[in-house]
Amino acid sequence: MDRFNGENTYLIALKNKNIIGMLALRDKRPFSLEQKMGHIDGYLPRYSKICEVRLLSVKKQFRNSKVIYSLLKKAFEYITLKQYDILVISGILNQQKLYKHIGFRPFGDIVGDENARFQPMYITKNSFRLQSFFTEKEKISLLPGPVEISREVRKAFSERPLSHRSNEFKEVFYETKRQLCSLVKARNVEIFTGSGTMANDVASIEIGKLNKRGIILSNGEFGDRLIEHGYKNNLDFTPYCIPWGQSFDWSDICGVMEKEQLFWIYLVYSETSTGMVNDYKKLLSSACKNDLKICLDAISAVGNIEVDFSGVYLASCVSGKGLEAFCGLGMVFYNHEIKEPDIKIPRSLDLYQYIHSQGIPYTLSWNLLFALYTSLGNLKERNKIKRVNELYSYIKQQLAHIGLTPFDGGKNVNPAVLTIPMMKPYSSQEMGQYLRENGYLVSYESSYLSERNWVQICLMGDIKKENLDGLVNAIKFFL
Repeated sequence: MDRFNGENTYLIALKNKNIIGMLALRDKRPFSLEQKMGHIDGYLPRYSKICEVRLLSVKKQFRNSKVIYSLLKKAFEYITLKQYDILVISGILNQQKLYKHIGFRPFGDIVGDENARFQPMYITKNSFRLQSFFTEKEKISLLPGPVEISREVRKAFSERPLSHRSNEFKEVFYETKRQLCSLVKARNVEIFTGSGTMANDVASIEIGKLNKRGIILSNGEFGDRLIEHGYKNNLDFTPYCIPWGQSFDWSDICGVMEKEQLFWIYLVYSETSTGMVNDYKKLLSSACKNDLKICLDAISAVGNIEVDFSGVYLASCVSGKGLEAFCGLGMVFYNHEIKEPDIKIPRSLDLYQYIHSQGIPYTLSWNLLFALYTSLGNLKERNKIKRVNELYSYIKQQLAHIGLTPFDGGKNVNPAVLTIPMMKPYSSQEMGQYLRENGYLVSYESSYLSERNWVQICLMGDIKKENLDGLVNAIKFFL
């Protein structure tokens, strides 16, 4: 029992409910340091409120981990809350480099005996606030969005804004559209301010103009959402749902379509919840109607896998996933003629309004557009799809070594999405939070993930192999 136990505030580090590290804070004078060297105020800068940290201890096997960092970070949060403006510590001699890196300054003579020698040290409020060691480190985004953004794209985004009516804007805008269509082999694309949800609303409304009954497929979270789009936009359709992670039986679907006289089909090309790719191309060579209108939610597909929309009626997409740009631009690719406006459709959701205004009927952000334009150049130059496949193979192998297996759709898998079911007693929430604290943003907070105890690692952004090495090491330590 520490002699100051009744006056200490303890901070502890736990792993599986076992204490692996601790420290104590105490603000009652005299400090234990003063009992070794006398009154210390003469060594210190002026202050209003002071605290001593003691008993910093970490179990041997965890001393090269982030435990010390996490304990001290939490201590500084507490110190800030209590409005202490200076902290003193007896720094272990062989850890002087660490303490100095944090911002501690030595004062006075070394204290203790030959068995345990310490250097008195202090740190001020202003010093530790400015220390990068305790500031939020830049994190690597392994989310399905926002994704990791390259330096060139971030620089493009920070350019001085241009009017969407200017010639410079239009030149970049039309070239961006040309590159997008070339990337996916589509005749046309319209770009607008909005999310993937808005892009699917625009697509759903365009499908509604067919005035024919269709079918909407689901084998995951985003297929379920497409069905919701269908209901909310008053589409005439049959919902076709199978368990998450299972492949569609295309011959059965064609049978349903023939039986019910259905003329269009709407499905998620790459189901982000499981990483599965639904190979709609089998419909093109199946017994389905030759005039079948195939409509895709391609939001997680474009930029991550090879796509060919030449035989597709329309497909939705966004800027902030596989295209490695900032969130905020939605788009719909299409291969048919759009000739008539519909007075019942809101202007911002009607593709005709965009065509009638040469693609720019309303304000569009130059910064978002220029970032997307820059990113498209990067994708081609750096062979994005090859890079994603290499990263996927590498991290899948590394995860297998530590006993983690993502959903595997065989050939029908999006290599940019690894969905990992966590087995009890491990919690996806705890692992996600731990990785966040250690510099890696993975997806775990969405309700469909947390309810199933799933963690998701996505390779949609500007990810490098060395980023994944650090991630795997962090996961190893968590497990």
